Amino acid sequence: MKVSMKISLLVVILAVASAVAVPSATGQSKPSQEGIIVNVNKQDVANPPVRAGANPDHAPLQSHSFLYNVSVQLNCDMHVGRYESESDDLPDALSPNSHVPIRITKHVMYLDFPGDSVKMQIVRHKVSHADACGQAGLAKQ
Repeated sequence: MKVSMKISLLVVILAVASAVAVPSATGQSKPSQEGIIVNVNKQDVANPPVRAGANPDHAPLQSHSFLYNVSVQLNCDMHVGRYESESDDLPDALSPNSHVPIRITKHVMYLDFPGDSVKMQIVRHKVSHADACGQAGLAKQ
């Protein structure tokens, strides 16, 4: 009797756990929407940074990486994602005025290119309340 109660309890726990996990998994598979890259800003980052006034001959070796803040407009929302690369060569698909397939989760945006998905941490989000945004929506109707 005790064994069957334990098995029943285990089945109930597994059923509840799988029911809770399913909605979170489906949230990750949202379809892409078309956005447009509005702006790309590049920063050259040196690690470790050299102190101002320090003798460069005595400074430690530095590694360089490049941070790109990519601004993507999706409807009236502007999402700024951070793309990091070790090379100074930004893919052509990440240039201003490019139409891109985009998926947004809570703190991450994905640009879904054929065969590849670029993941970027969202560093800023702005909703436009300007008349231009509303007029653009009316012009499409």
